Amino acid sequence: MRAILAVVLVSAAVTSALAEDKPAEEGYSLQPAVGDYLKIDRHTGDVSLCAARDGVWSCQLIAEDRKAYEERIAELEAENDRLTRQVAELEARTAGRAPLLDKEDERRLQEFLDLGDRMFRHFFGLVEEFRQKEEKPI
Repeated sequence: MRAILAVVLVSAAVTSALAEDKPAEEGYSLQPAVGDYLKIDRHTGDVSLCAARDGVWSCQLIAEDRKAYEERIAELEAENDRLTRQVAELEARTAGRAPLLDKEDERRLQEFLDLGDRMFRHFFGLVEEFRQKEEKPI
């Protein structure tokens, strides 16, 4: 009986509060939802489902994907800002510096690498020849 009386009293209070159209500074509003009420925080947009269970009213926050997405977007924007500043800082450090190798040094380095490539190919070719000679019958 107490539970029914509590539900009736809370329901009447909620209905009268909604009917009075309370100002936004209260911070939340209650809306009827299939035997329960939705509590909507006017500042954050959080939504809770409020219901009477065993004569006690309680509200449970309804998880919203939107909030998780917004938090992740904020994290990614902060990381993007940090990386943008880091790139700008690195570019500022290297601005005006001469390249490590001039054109002649680059040409000589490439010649050296080509020579090394030819030497290794020749070496492995010799190894393959020796392997084939060892496998031939006498």
